[in-house]
Amino acid sequence: MMRRQMAALSSSDTRLAMPAYRWTVGLSLALLQSAVYFGIGHANLQRSTELLRTRLDDVLPFWPWTAWCYLPFYAGTFLIAIAGFRRRWLFDRTVKAVLMVMFVGALGHLFVHAEYPRTVLHPPYADLSSAFLASVQHIDPPGNVFPSLHVAHTTMLSLLLIKDRPILGRVALVMATMLAISTLTTKQHFIADVLSGYLLAFLGRWFALRRPRASVSRRVRPSRWAP
Repeated sequence: MMRRQMAALSSSDTRLAMPAYRWTVGLSLALLQSAVYFGIGHANLQRSTELLRTRLDDVLPFWPWTAWCYLPFYAGTFLIAIAGFRRRWLFDRTVKAVLMVMFVGALGHLFVHAEYPRTVLHPPYADLSSAFLASVQHIDPPGNVFPSLHVAHTTMLSLLLIKDRPILGRVALVMATMLAISTLTTKQHFIADVLSGYLLAFLGRWFALRRPRASVSRRVRPSRWAP
């Protein structure tokens, strides 16, 4: 009996997540996140540009060229994660963690009424990077700042992908780190937003990798009929 239980648990840990399953679930999550994010972002909420603002936020440089690390790396990390996961159990746990991060992030965006006082770019643009950042500003609402879901999602996905694909996960983590820096240098987020995004990322990683007590007890408790 004990051997059969261990064999079943081992089989569930090694089962693969098929590409069609990963892409269907992953893209569905992306659509759901977009709907929630933009729904809240375009809601008529009274927000303050001073609620989370600090002197350090003001002295950070404004570098439009870092916009190439912002939206492209956000989408890129999602795509790498969807394509990269192999083990079904880890992919499924990651999906649950993404939903948890999405829910907590939505609460923050709804109830923390902060907005970044952006340096809005207008034509004629100084260069291609400025034009690209202007398009990002047009797409991305200024009010959804605390926590930074750009930081939370990409960092959490990278940390979980490392458990399955170490090299690919580290590549994604470098991208996520560059993205986190770019949220500050493109003046899209406050420092508090980035820090809360990291906190949410590590919470999501813990949520995905935690072992339910019942599962642990089944692993360690011998059967009375075992030889």
